[in-house]
Amino acid sequence: MPKTDKAPINWRASILQGLKDLAFVIIMVTVIQVGLVQAYHVPTGSMEHTILPGDMVVAEKVSLGPRTPHWIGVPYTKLGFHVPAMKLPGLREVEAGDVVVVETPMDEMTPYVKRVAATAGQTLELRDKVLYVDGERAPDELQGVHLDDRLIPDGYPQPGIPRALGNRDNWGPYTVPDGMVFLMGDNRDNSLDSRYFGPVENDAIIGRVVGVAMSWHWPDVLDGPRLDRIGKGID
Repeated sequence: MPKTDKAPINWRASILQGLKDLAFVIIMVTVIQVGLVQAYHVPTGSMEHTILPGDMVVAEKVSLGPRTPHWIGVPYTKLGFHVPAMKLPGLREVEAGDVVVVETPMDEMTPYVKRVAATAGQTLELRDKVLYVDGERAPDELQGVHLDDRLIPDGYPQPGIPRALGNRDNWGPYTVPDGMVFLMGDNRDNSLDSRYFGPVENDAIIGRVVGVAMSWHWPDVLDGPRLDRIGKGID
């Protein structure tokens, strides 16, 4: 048989092309995540029964304004670096009742999912687990659920909450500063929220949760998906 010569492999060109392909993937993922939508896994029960542990929720980033990432790197790895984040204009202002994905002072690498209970200039307080905003009982959708029958009395201190502000069941009154929002979990008795870490800046909001893309029993993932929750809208 005639001898055929194989073309030599240009390793330098192959490496450069691989780097270009990787850069393109990073740029496309960043563009989509910054400007349109992004999915987030919820591992805790702080938003029950609106959002269950194991839900994969979808947040849209158009209405409240896209937020540039504070970390750039290879998706699904720790290879990257921090950069200053910037909030871009949205179609409307954030409103009480919005369920949002937000960066909190507790952990900048782990976004929280919470409900906006009050916005800048509003005064809120909890009295025997009932939420009041500007002196009036808040609408039912802001009241949340209470899975713990115990009531912490007014004046009784609770670890993690400033003594002057009260406890999880009797908190405030407190006026939200300009440019900030007050966040609460719908599971009021088991939520690490603004009662503990204070209000957060509007610019810390990453997106507004609109629905459930996928849901698994958590932490018992071997029990399989919750098919009845796929596609469920979030109010």
